[in-house]
Amino acid sequence: MQHIRWGIIGCGQVTEVKSGPAFQKAENSALIAVMRRNGELAQDYAKRHNVPYWYDDAQALIQNAEVDAVYIATHPDTHYHYAKLVALATKPVYCEKPLAMNYAQSQALVSLYKEKNLSGFCAYYRRALPKYRMIKTLLSEQIIGDIRHVHIQMHQKMLDIDKTGSTPWRVQPQISGGGLFMDVGSHALDLIDFFFGPITQAQGDARNQSGKYEADDLVFGHFCTDSGITGTGFWSFNTYKNEDTTTFYGSEGELSYSVLDVASPITIRTKDQTKTIPVSKPPTHVAQPLIQTVVNDLLKTGSCPSTLESASRTDWVLQCMQGR
Repeated sequence: MQHIRWGIIGCGQVTEVKSGPAFQKAENSALIAVMRRNGELAQDYAKRHNVPYWYDDAQALIQNAEVDAVYIATHPDTHYHYAKLVALATKPVYCEKPLAMNYAQSQALVSLYKEKNLSGFCAYYRRALPKYRMIKTLLSEQIIGDIRHVHIQMHQKMLDIDKTGSTPWRVQPQISGGGLFMDVGSHALDLIDFFFGPITQAQGDARNQSGKYEADDLVFGHFCTDSGITGTGFWSFNTYKNEDTTTFYGSEGELSYSVLDVASPITIRTKDQTKTIPVSKPPTHVAQPLIQTVVNDLLKTGSCPSTLESASRTDWVLQCMQGR
């Protein structure tokens, strides 16, 4: 095989710019089929993105003999179901994050794909973006010395749509697996795994302070990596302002960055100076660098840094940090 032909299950908003076109623009890759339960919307997407096949049934897309690999871009509550169907069809999967609704589902998928000797990947695309690869390099060069501690702080104002009483899917636990913590907290914690290796201890709690919806809007806790680096985290989605800063405290200084703003600079502080390091402009299709690594991995010309195994580890940490 010298080319990967992709099918997408769930061609909604996330696939319009962030990921969908990247399957067409990545080298040795093509997007040939899309599926959405609303057939008219699937047909419209296919027409606008020049995709030859469209479906309103996931199994039909999966069984298309021309489809080599499947991207699951649905809500988290269906990731497990569709990923199982893809595995039973003996095809590789690339799944949106979080990988599943809970760690038990994630582990079941890891085991299934191993059993069938299939490749599986998860869409933690920050692992392949220049900013976060630069941070990983700076840490390996010990620019702030030995790492002593990590602190993740994310605050967000309550969305206007939340204040009206309507309920977006991200704050419906039966669909998202939790609250906004599952959406943005997952990126923050997955990056810790990327930078320092697996988190092997984690404990926390989650609360619903605002009472505006069913999901928790506050999560706090602590963790420790296999390499012995300790960390704390605080996520609040009902505050008066937006704030997103992760700080690494080292023996010679500290390094801080934004998880969500992929274009914002990295800040390094030592006893002598504060330095701001600009980062490369992210691509238009922000998931394209990771998708390219997935294609390369499937073609055995490279490796992808975001696998089912690494995503399953993140699901375990998410679960522990919510006190589950």
